[in-house]
Amino acid sequence: MSNTGVNTKVDVLIVGAGIAGATLAANLAKMGKNIVVVERDLSERDVIIGELLQPGGVQKLEEMGFTSLIDNIDAQPVYGYDIIYEDRDYLIPYPNKNGEPCGFGFRNGAFLQNIRKHILTQRNIRVIEGTVTNLIEDEDAIVGVSYKRKLAADEESLYAHLTVVTDGPLSKFREKLSKPFNKLNGYFLGLLLKNCELPFANHGHLIMGEHPPMVIYPVTSTSWRVLIDFKGEKPPRLGRDFKKFLLEEFKQAMPKSARAAFVAAVEKGKIKTFPNHRLPANPIKKQGAVLLGDALNMRHPLTGGGMTAAFNDVLRLSNNLETISDFSNLKQLGKAIQKFYQTRHLGTQTTNILADGLYGVVYNPDLRKAFFEYVSRGDKYAEETCSILAGLNKDKKLLLNHFIAMARYGTQLKISAEKPGVVVTESLSMVKDAVGIITPLLLSEKPDPGNKLMLEALNRIV
Repeated sequence: MSNTGVNTKVDVLIVGAGIAGATLAANLAKMGKNIVVVERDLSERDVIIGELLQPGGVQKLEEMGFTSLIDNIDAQPVYGYDIIYEDRDYLIPYPNKNGEPCGFGFRNGAFLQNIRKHILTQRNIRVIEGTVTNLIEDEDAIVGVSYKRKLAADEESLYAHLTVVTDGPLSKFREKLSKPFNKLNGYFLGLLLKNCELPFANHGHLIMGEHPPMVIYPVTSTSWRVLIDFKGEKPPRLGRDFKKFLLEEFKQAMPKSARAAFVAAVEKGKIKTFPNHRLPANPIKKQGAVLLGDALNMRHPLTGGGMTAAFNDVLRLSNNLETISDFSNLKQLGKAIQKFYQTRHLGTQTTNILADGLYGVVYNPDLRKAFFEYVSRGDKYAEETCSILAGLNKDKKLLLNHFIAMARYGTQLKISAEKPGVVVTESLSMVKDAVGIITPLLLSEKPDPGNKLMLEALNRIV
């Protein structure tokens, strides 16, 4: 283990050993960097988020050489999605034409403990269990942190050439390193279904209807995670009346084979909630510091893209830092940080846009039906859409084209049903709704010439 004193600067100091922070430490250590990680609580956590890793995230783990971290936690392969709309469904497999990986469902805490166990064995990583109380600034630069070890009363200081803040969704240092616009969309309510069957084993299930959307996927060999979306600024009040509401509102929407397990899970009452945030990345460049993970950027968890976005960021930042032999070279370090902030959207923007775009779609009755009918056509309508969902295809223009085409197709079906024989070539209100959903999402990603052209095209459509 390295020794870090007050007058010694390590290469990288990481605030938070969650999924992003711990993986970053592991990847930088492999590159020979000298690292300290400060984490408030190293015990295994029990959370309902970060339990589905899309194939694109698995692909990034492969590039870093860390797929073994999924081993020995009863992780379940996930091969695609069953889209359930009212009493119909359509199965969409993940792309596998070029040997792309499948996804995985697992308990987040077990996966994170695997990563933490790995970094604890690395000679050039020092892990401290403690709470960071402040970022130490020297003029306009971040030079380290003040922290208290677990159960200690006195503060200590650590100094580093680079401080990476990755302290999660409820980050206490976010406003020092960004100009955040954090929107609370509502809450996900999580249940575990035990020993049941879903229509398609080893697949995710998106259930849509007049009720709020539900997502179900396997997280162990004997359990499935159910996430139910609830809008509002406050979480639902859990209690007897709420259990009754859950059964009345969602039991019949569940696949028949899972209803008994759903009832049992509700009656057991081990229900967790977690806020759903939308946080576009808007960092402030400050010498010696980087903001990473959910502290920087969040999207609605409906599509399970959070860990995929995090691993894209970790790999991109790591690659930028790998070429720096001496971290005291502030000019080189500054260029690496600037390049990360300027280019990270290339790995995350489609994940962000699709997550919040689909969230808008499932709450719009016309677009919800249009989405199901569109992907049910199969072929490229399902395959290309799923490739973006999987985090394997990052073509923003392709995403936009499918989003608008979906609304146009829904319009054609609706008007043809009302006026048989009429062929609709131009979109009506449904496309305007779709444009209204996706335009602010395009604007919230890093502006580039492509965005400008897309927005001009959208304005011409409506």
